[in-house]
Amino acid sequence: MSEKPSRKPRTRGNRDGRPYQRASDGKWVATVYLPNGKRKPVYGDTRKEADDKRKQAQREIDDNQPVTAGRTDTVEHYLTRVWLPVTLPQRVEAGKLAASTLDSYRDTCEKHVIPHLGRVRLVDLSTTHIRAWLLELARKPSGRSRKKLRPGETKLPPPETLSTRTVAYAHAVLRKALNDAVDDESVKRNVCLLVDAPTVERKPPRELSKDEVRALLGAAAEHRLWAYWLLLLALGLRRGEGLGLRWEDVDLDAGTVRLVESVQRMRGEVDEETGRRKGRLVRKGLKTQASKATLKLPAFAVAALREHRTGQEDEQDAARLWVDEGLVFTTTIGTALEPRNVNRMWEDICAAAGVERCRIHDLRHACGSFLFADGVDLKVIQGVLRHTRLSTTAEIYVHLLEEVKDAAAEAMDGMLVDLAGERRKRRRSAS
Repeated sequence: MSEKPSRKPRTRGNRDGRPYQRASDGKWVATVYLPNGKRKPVYGDTRKEADDKRKQAQREIDDNQPVTAGRTDTVEHYLTRVWLPVTLPQRVEAGKLAASTLDSYRDTCEKHVIPHLGRVRLVDLSTTHIRAWLLELARKPSGRSRKKLRPGETKLPPPETLSTRTVAYAHAVLRKALNDAVDDESVKRNVCLLVDAPTVERKPPRELSKDEVRALLGAAAEHRLWAYWLLLLALGLRRGEGLGLRWEDVDLDAGTVRLVESVQRMRGEVDEETGRRKGRLVRKGLKTQASKATLKLPAFAVAALREHRTGQEDEQDAARLWVDEGLVFTTTIGTALEPRNVNRMWEDICAAAGVERCRIHDLRHACGSFLFADGVDLKVIQGVLRHTRLSTTAEIYVHLLEEVKDAAAEAMDGMLVDLAGERRKRRRSAS
């Protein structure tokens, strides 16, 4: 009787978690026991590698640290499988994060984080990686470059690089992601906290003079959205807040308007055929309680809104198709206005007025500036502009505060000369 061929002995460790070689693929597997009693395997190509990872994991357990030994998930894996599709959407659902902010974070991760750091293992991410990444971003072309020569130029300037603000924002987004990774016990520490982001110089808002605003409103006087531009100035509305205004929230008899929601463009899902994202217009509730307010309308604005409503009714009667969404400011068929198209309209108005191009948001700033210059209390302006904190209002209008201080000092100087000037005269005559 022939003997059965002997089976190849399998190298296996003891039951204390020491490495054994897996028959299926030859990998070495070691095991540690978590505080909750569950087993956690770690892997290596050699017995030594697996045993080293086991010892590292055991040290982390003994020190009450997250077990990161043996983890192979990369920065890209964490961002695209955990943070962007799970962690942040849950916050949006809970009302802790705006959907537009999630879109912005996703865009930044796809453009500026994953292409540079995506392949790095999350547990291997170091301060050196972060510093090198920030240097790369600072030199990265922005994608915006002129293709035509301007008068007097013989060659085009070099392509623009990413702005300091964009680089700092990318750093902030990754810092937030790593904060959550620490909370998830995917990493021990947030290395972004150990590397300074570039300093962004805050540009003061554009100061529109009364003459410039007069010219802008004059150029917009015959525009079908005349009441919209007027309302942005009169109430200090943000662009989206004006676009989201509904007739049911406007009481022309009482002269009030209730701010509830805004219109924004959101980034949609990637189209498989074109590879581009299909955006969509959405109406969303205002984020803060301070933003949701009932404001008093100036009589001039009430008259403009009455005129606008009459014009809108005429458009509705003349239109072959009208989509009634109840919005105050719409397209010629009743649908919500595209914010980018509103920007283009504003650029045309600036050009027609002969005013250097400015942002729509500068009308909001002009509202606060004009009120402040007219002696309205800063606390009242905070209520009009709906800043959550008075410090925000003060920070924006700090330059005007300095002007008020100078004027107060000059006024007091005049009073002091009047009240105490005799003493100065006596001392001069005595000398």
